[in-house]
Amino acid sequence: MKKLTVLKMIMAMAVAVVSVSAFAQIRYQASIDPSSKKLWSNNGDRLSCSLIFDITEYGFANFMTYSGRTLRSNMTIHPRLGIGQSSFMRFIATKPEWHTASSERRLGRIQIYPGFNPYVGPTLSWKILSELSHGNQILMPYTDTKLAAGQNIIPAISPLGFKSAYHKYLACQENLIRVNFNDVKMTPLVFKVRSHELTAKSKQVLNEQLEYIKLDKSINKVTIRAYAYDMEKNADNISLAKDRGEAIKKAYLDAGIKEDDITIVPFNALTLNTKDDNPLADESVTSRNALITLDRDNALINKDLEVDAPDVGADSGAY
Repeated sequence: MKKLTVLKMIMAMAVAVVSVSAFAQIRYQASIDPSSKKLWSNNGDRLSCSLIFDITEYGFANFMTYSGRTLRSNMTIHPRLGIGQSSFMRFIATKPEWHTASSERRLGRIQIYPGFNPYVGPTLSWKILSELSHGNQILMPYTDTKLAAGQNIIPAISPLGFKSAYHKYLACQENLIRVNFNDVKMTPLVFKVRSHELTAKSKQVLNEQLEYIKLDKSINKVTIRAYAYDMEKNADNISLAKDRGEAIKKAYLDAGIKEDDITIVPFNALTLNTKDDNPLADESVTSRNALITLDRDNALINKDLEVDAPDVGADSGAY
């Protein structure tokens, strides 16, 4: 009987050890202190907006929104020690530690890889922001045998101080320019018939491109191609095409673009009707247009603005 009792005790101790190992974890969590509000910060300009949470002793989480006709958003996690192995990072919303009762809600998960910062797409990142705005904290557990001997690593995002920083983040988004480089790198324009004045719509398009060029310091060349087929005489078409090119060039010069960075490609007179008089003068949009192309200095391109923002984690709510 005594031996049986001892055996039961040993088995109980073994179960306890397994239980402790299974639930061993390293938490990175902000303290319940007013100073924790300072862990939130903002950065932004007219090309991108950033909402950052400093995860004490772990790294930081960065929510980003980028300019464009359609705004693109995502979230990246930046661990100071990196990611040691492939695993899954889960995102769980729960009440902060100072609440006596709490229930967990699974928001989604993503796969993480060594050498890469964990990336969260638009849908899941907005779910996380929504939970934070409702006063919940976000737990992001994952395992790492290389860096944490197989323990659960649980960085947490605190709602303390979130709302003020979040309002600044939303205000920054409202100020983002509604184009990005891909939107303006090739810009077609249309002139009024037999005129070097742009149509109202094209003036708006040109102004958007000019505004973007002022913000993107990597742009180092503007190429202008202006066309004219809407006059009856070839010589008049050639002259009008030249005037159109010069009118667009002036708009860039007035916007502060250096003249050395602007090139006008001469209108190819060989494409015109060989007759001096052209009774079939073309007044369609394609007969009185221009094409502006932009080139960039690769060394000055902000790669962060080139992200495609794939929707990683969008369909992972139930797991």
